[in-house]
This record gives sequence, structure tokens and C-alpha cells, in this order.
Amino acid sequence: MSDINFLDNAVHGKNSWGRYFLTIVISVIGGTFASLLFIVLFMIIYFLSSGISGVEAQMNILNYSPLLILVLVGISYGIYSLLFYICIRFIHKKKFLSLINTGKNIKWGRILKGAGLWAGIMGIFTLMSLIFQESNLSLNFNPGSFLILLILSFLVFPIQASFEEIFFRGYLMQAIGLISKKPVVPLILTSLIFGVIHFFNGTNLTMSITIVVSATILGLMLGIIVLGENGLETAVGAHIANNMYVAVVFNNTDSGLGGLPSLITTETADPLSGIPLLILMAVIMVIILFWNKKEDLFRIFR
Repeated sequence: MSDINFLDNAVHGKNSWGRYFLTIVISVIGGTFASLLFIVLFMIIYFLSSGISGVEAQMNILNYSPLLILVLVGISYGIYSLLFYICIRFIHKKKFLSLINTGKNIKWGRILKGAGLWAGIMGIFTLMSLIFQESNLSLNFNPGSFLILLILSFLVFPIQASFEEIFFRGYLMQAIGLISKKPVVPLILTSLIFGVIHFFNGTNLTMSITIVVSATILGLMLGIIVLGENGLETAVGAHIANNMYVAVVFNNTDSGLGGLPSLITTETADPLSGIPLLILMAVIMVIILFWNKKEDLFRIFR
């Protein structure tokens, strides 16, 4: 048993490594193939029903590609989530809630707390960027496109962020916790994995490396919150807020969704320059959450 009750949830259910392998294959690889199949079918139906030539149809899709990609992301993560839930219930024979917290109910207030606090911190730093880096920023507002983006974001990112938190900070963190009883080990390993899988979110090598580093830092922050609070809810809220903020409010033109009609876009000459600010923001977030609960942090690093 470890010092973190949340990690100890892993002992329940069936935990052979063959079951973990099968769950990952079905959820991630199987979900990816199912998503690709859906996308191919969507394209075929679109071409057949558009009443225009294939070239013209392709151009129409390209014109709306950022928002369309966002829709497809939501569908893909919906498929991942469904397959993952089935695997947890029938392959691992676990209660799905055991991957979220140590109680009997989801703490919805913590989700709102995490979202509000992280959005507030990002908002303050964005305001500072507007004041001190105005030449690198562009303000955009198209009411029609922005409304579509806002609605899609509220539909897509709660599904996407919740799945990633439950999979990485819940499932994988608990799995690694079965091997190492030191909480810092699953914290570091899951954060590194979380960072690496975001490599293809960038449109060039520099941006891809920047996103990997940023995602790793974000993963460390979220992992510390999960282990310190013995639950995912605050981290889920912060993750949802982070992704919605990046898409809706403050977007980078070199990111994977750089064409979204966000309020603010930036063309950072040196993307890595934002890493120190992200570290500072993460430290501020952790300090605020654990100001009077330092013992909850210390047990992570024992």
C-alpha cells in the first residue's frame, strides 16, 4: 500500500498485465481505427451528397477544416471513452469511479473550482501578454464563427479532457502504482507519456517540441493535484479550462488547431519562451490549492 489512497484503488478488480495491454489496445488502437473508419465514411457521404465535384467538396472541407477537425476530435474521444469504459467494467471488472476518486460520488464542485482557478490564472497572464507583447498578438472577433467555436468547445473539450485525465492520471497512474509504491514514480512517468503523445499537435519541429514540454509540465501539475487531493476532479476542471482557453481565447497559429476563429492569436517567434511562464503558472496553481494542505504535497515525494 502507498501513502496515496487514490493509487491504492488499483488493487480492486482484475489487474493482470494482459488485461492492461488488452484495454489499451482496444481503447486507444481500436478507438483510433474506429475513428478513422468514421472519418472515411463521413468523407464519402459528404462527397456523394454535396452535389458538387470532388475537388470542390475538398475545398469546402478545407475552408472549414479547423472547426471540422474539432468535431472529429469530439467524435473520436467519444469512441475512446465508450471503449475504455467497456474495458474497465468487463475486462478489469472495476468500478469506473475508482479511477476518479476514493469516494462514492463525483465531486462536481471541484471540477468547477479547478476550471475557474486555472482559467483565472491563464487570464491574468494573457492580460499581461496583451500589455507587454501587443506586436505579437492579433485580436479577432467574428460573431458567427466564434459562436460555433464556443458551442463546439463546450461539447468537445469536456469529453476529450475527461478521457485524458481518467486514462493518464487515473488508469495509467494507478497501474504504475502497482509496481512502484513511491507516488513520484507514476507521477513522472505518466507526465512524460502525456507530453510525448502531444508531439504531433504542432505544425513544425520547434512547435512540436514546445508542445511536448508544455504538456509534460501541465501533466506534472495535474498529477500533483490528483495525488494531493486523492481524486481527479480538480485536474479534470483545469484540463477542460486549459483546452477551451487555448482554442477559444488564446491560440497559436502554429498549433494543430491554429486556424480556429479564436479571440486572440499569436505568432510567437520563439515558442519556447513561454515555458518559464507556464512553469510559474503551474507553481501558482499548486500553491493556491495546497496552501494550507502542505502535508498532502509532502506525501507525494516521500
